[in-house]
Amino acid sequence: MATPAFVKRILRTDAFQWAATVPAAAYMQIVLWTGRFDRAEVPIPEPYILAMWHGRLIMLPMLRGRGKPLIALISGHRDGQIISKVGSVFGIQTAVGSSSKGGMRAAREMMRLARDGHSLFVTPDGPRGPRMHINNDGILDLARLTGLPILPVGVSMQRGKLLRSWDRLLLPGLFSKIAIRFGEPLIVDGQADRAEIGARLSASLTAVQQQTDRLVGREPVEPAS
Repeated sequence: MATPAFVKRILRTDAFQWAATVPAAAYMQIVLWTGRFDRAEVPIPEPYILAMWHGRLIMLPMLRGRGKPLIALISGHRDGQIISKVGSVFGIQTAVGSSSKGGMRAAREMMRLARDGHSLFVTPDGPRGPRMHINNDGILDLARLTGLPILPVGVSMQRGKLLRSWDRLLLPGLFSKIAIRFGEPLIVDGQADRAEIGARLSASLTAVQQQTDRLVGREPVEPAS
């Protein structure tokens, strides 16, 4: 059954989104307090472009660096806006846009912030998939224009609910072992073979996510066929 138009309007309101943000942020804080972290050292200094598959987007507060606030590219959809507001509670700033709407405006904002020393965050298969496949060259363009290396990251949790959504979104559980691993940093310059870099990034993102899944005893999620 389709959602009535007036319900959609309510879901898009700032008041509703903040009402949803408060309990979500409180729950995430408890997740962080009760989690047992197995966190690898970040292999390069900030700033960089963090890349992670969309199914682990909710884990974003676990990836805060020690320098300037992380800047995350988040879609303008209501779910993205709630995640954006939750991130702001944890000191993460957002640029709103996607490959289909607002992308150029968000990219310019992220480039400006990168010049100021901020690290950036992108989910290359967002906002609609297909799951665990890079669906456009946006992250490669951003890396080339900013000069920042792309750093693949994977996060997984022993306890949590895996949804049957397109991205197999993982909802975090309490008192859980949490594994965080990083892939090899990738540089995109004017001479880079973009197809090769894209293939290496995709393989690295899948490898680190599946590595963290295995570390916490979870069945690894496979890319969409």
